[in-house]
Amino acid sequence: MKNKNKVITIIFVFIFLILVIPVGVKLFFDISAPAVKKEISTIDYYGYSLKTNHSKLYKDVYKELDKVLSNETIDYKSYASLISKLFVIDVFTLENKLASTDVGGLEFIHPDLRDNFVENLGASMYNHIVSNLDGKRTQKLPIVKSVNIGDVFETKYQYNNIDYDCYLVKCTFDYEVDLGYQTSITLTIIKDNNILYVVKGE
Repeated sequence: MKNKNKVITIIFVFIFLILVIPVGVKLFFDISAPAVKKEISTIDYYGYSLKTNHSKLYKDVYKELDKVLSNETIDYKSYASLISKLFVIDVFTLENKLASTDVGGLEFIHPDLRDNFVENLGASMYNHIVSNLDGKRTQKLPIVKSVNIGDVFETKYQYNNIDYDCYLVKCTFDYEVDLGYQTSITLTIIKDNNILYVVKGE
């Protein structure tokens, strides 16, 4: 009888371990893993999306953009100002980037220029980013705290031998902690098929 009870106990312990260990392992890796980029909202026609790893500031400005683009008549000056803010926040906030190839702001860059943009930033501002694929990075990286839009000039811009309506947007910005990164940029934004794209930053 005692041997039978021992066998039953061993079986229960074995079943318990089979059930509990995988759950524990999963919880461990879920806690230690870095934040995964999950899409939580899209503005479909324009190709814009909001992801879980975006900063609170980005999410707030994204909501403003969603409202502007939901109007029957779009205020393109406001549209240009808001994508300028989003571009700056996503490009210059490095803390949420997983690696040097995880370049921000691509949704706002003209499709013809995206590959060059990734290559250029990957070889410059992003080249020192330590990989955070294991969620253990301790490197201090910048987080954009605020973006101020100065002048927004309406003009024309020639791109690929075509004249486009254009907005020149002056942006200044600061960080939660000053780590010596860039704090201003003037963006050249063109209107192509009713969508605004960044084609130049200086």
